[in-house]
Amino acid sequence: MIMRTINRTDFLSGLVVAALGAAGLVEALRMPRFEARGADPFTVPGLTPGLLSAVLCVLGIVLLLRGMSGRNLTEGAQPSITQWTRASAIRTLFTIVMVLVYGTLLFGRMPFFYATALFVFVFTVGAELIDTERRLPAWKLLIGGCLLAGGAAYAIDFVFTDLFLVRLPG
Repeated sequence: MIMRTINRTDFLSGLVVAALGAAGLVEALRMPRFEARGADPFTVPGLTPGLLSAVLCVLGIVLLLRGMSGRNLTEGAQPSITQWTRASAIRTLFTIVMVLVYGTLLFGRMPFFYATALFVFVFTVGAELIDTERRLPAWKLLIGGCLLAGGAAYAIDFVFTDLFLVRLPG
């Protein structure tokens, strides 16, 4: 008989995440649907929180099952969350600065589409330029950054304005 040890961190984290997701899903389903008013099902208040909660619940269950399987890090691999290198600190600081610039300077002061495209482009290119092990030539990086920025800005704008009927700033 093979005994597997439970990875307690994954197990407990998965339990908490799955419980939060399930609670969010229950509360989203309890929100008013405005069926009597003939409201479009895609505009009900609980749709987005319900979808996010369902995803959270599923991912929590996956983490819970991984914890129960007893799988751990591979031999010799160490978690790096407690061992900050200079590169890790620079990437973290860059991310914080970029999100703050987007949230305080760009968002609401220019059209949402352009603010988001600019943020995605600068973040993508900047993060790649910070990486000392980057193998991509600069011209490919710039073209890829442009394509990603345009696609992401369009997709986000479309989902929120046309599917969720949310008015975006700018």
